[in-house]
Amino acid sequence: MDNAPGAPPSGIVAGMTSTPALRLRPGTPVLSRGGGQVQCGSDPRWSFVLSGLSPSEESWLEEIAERRHVSVEQSAARCGVGVERRDEIMGVLFRAGVLVPVPGVVGAVTAPADGAADATVLGMLRPDGAGLATLAARAERVVGLAGLGRLGTAVALHLATAGVGGLVLHDPLPVQTTDVGLGGLRTADVGQARDAAVRALLAERSPRVAVRVDDGGAGLDPEALDAVVVTEPHAAHPARYQRLLGLGVPHLPVVVREADVVVGPLVRPGRSACVSCVDLARADADREWPALAAQLRETAEPTHEATLAAVAAATAAGQVLAQLDGHRPTAVGACLEISLPAGLPRARPVEPHPRCGCVVLPVRAA
Repeated sequence: MDNAPGAPPSGIVAGMTSTPALRLRPGTPVLSRGGGQVQCGSDPRWSFVLSGLSPSEESWLEEIAERRHVSVEQSAARCGVGVERRDEIMGVLFRAGVLVPVPGVVGAVTAPADGAADATVLGMLRPDGAGLATLAARAERVVGLAGLGRLGTAVALHLATAGVGGLVLHDPLPVQTTDVGLGGLRTADVGQARDAAVRALLAERSPRVAVRVDDGGAGLDPEALDAVVVTEPHAAHPARYQRLLGLGVPHLPVVVREADVVVGPLVRPGRSACVSCVDLARADADREWPALAAQLRETAEPTHEATLAAVAAATAAGQVLAQLDGHRPTAVGACLEISLPAGLPRARPVEPHPRCGCVVLPVRAA
């Protein structure tokens, strides 16, 4: 397993006297392969086969996968597995990352069902298996969203459902009939300001999430934001992101075009290519691009087709959550292009442009 601990605590092999309580990593299936073999997990990133097991040892491993409230040691004793053999197997499982510490108390989470739907999967990505700790950390984060048509609304709902604790919304344009449906906006919302309508929707769907509308007139106030998502039509406008760059706020443009959506790059100010880098590279490839981009920015906003909006919203939200969780999102240094009819993201690398200078910007202290 890529992120498994390198070695077990000393007590695992030597009598279990000084180790914390351990449990099988939640969500790990234990599958019998016959002939004294069991397979732990099914994901090829970390699944493995344990061989040379007796029937009682197989029963023990199957039991700890099914009965989470019984300790590993109690289950071994009930199945007739001796202490020495138990510790030997536990050492193997610990080194493989399958046995993890029983988690302590974590902070409050805002995800639905107290995080029960998400914690198991998120725990698979942590060495300690503590998915609730990831959700508790998300609950302390605040994300700004500008542009709240079908796609932007779906991103907001996705982030709220995934446990992000605070959202700041900005889109004073009225809800259109073409905004209704996918993201959750309703016919009754038509004519209302999009940000106010989305705030009301989130109050119903995710009442634990703190949501406010930024109505300062200049768009999102980036102070105290952990990330910003900007959904805009046709071509990203580099000028919109200059303050975010200067303040060191990670941000993700989502550009809706005729029959595709471009997610990214996710900009880590001072450390990865920015929106201006993309714009300058396009101008290098086509000297007429600046004039074309200016015309595109005056063109009416395209509608958000259902499949493109759904895939792009999930992709954008996933990239932001990866950033908040401390991973490196795929969209750092890349644009994720989603087009019909395939509907699958395709990564196109983006390098810092030599005339931009964004990677030497000072980075805001964490």
